[in-house]
Amino acid sequence: MYLHHLLPHQLQQALDQGWPLLVPTGCVEYHGPHLPLGVDTMIVEELLRRVAERTPCVVAPPFWYGPASYAVSGPQQGSIDVSTERFGRHVKDVLAAFWKTGFRWIVVGVHHQGLDGPESLAIRQAAAEVAFEQTHAERGDAWWGKAPLAPTDNIFERIQVWPSVLPPAAAQGVEMADHAGFYETSLILATHPALVDQARLTAHAPWYTHTASSKASAASAEDGQRMWDAMVAAWVNQINLLQTRHNA
Repeated sequence: MYLHHLLPHQLQQALDQGWPLLVPTGCVEYHGPHLPLGVDTMIVEELLRRVAERTPCVVAPPFWYGPASYAVSGPQQGSIDVSTERFGRHVKDVLAAFWKTGFRWIVVGVHHQGLDGPESLAIRQAAAEVAFEQTHAERGDAWWGKAPLAPTDNIFERIQVWPSVLPPAAAQGVEMADHAGFYETSLILATHPALVDQARLTAHAPWYTHTASSKASAASAEDGQRMWDAMVAAWVNQINLLQTRHNA
């Protein structure tokens, strides 16, 4: 289910049943001459869509315009960079609204620059601030100091930030540290083949499209589908673990 498609009674049903809210995030950034600018967001959005087909979840609209930096290219090639600080404030406002709506679990998916890049760090800081501020607003002063939290009280886990490639998928050979190379090109070929033009991968293509271990010209839809299967299975298992811990 997409959040923006829900009627009010459907939203209430999802809340009553404890469905997680999955939030894609990414950026607009140059990905070589053969891939679209929205690769990072498109990968997470597709991943979460597929996850929601396998286990009950709500998928939110993505945060499209994350901090990309101009490390790969300047704005003349389509990269759009934004202030990390202002991005974080916007994310915090939206996550706080999701919290107030009543979602028990909020999982933000990140592909761009992994969990240690500026985008993820801004999201993780926003998530921590929301957890403390909203809990204080709901429970008052000394909410943690008065008594130990019940084992099922998931305040510090309620908002989480996960990479697109979780460890079980990485163990199956899916790499996240790939920019416009074999892995990202294969993933997009498996979902949006009309948006990939491998014929543009000439000798003048950027170095990162043809490293020794990651040649975009060798990418295929079949490889991409194998990667999607591993990534989706890892996310589904992780979400089911969340639900199991809460209901234990």
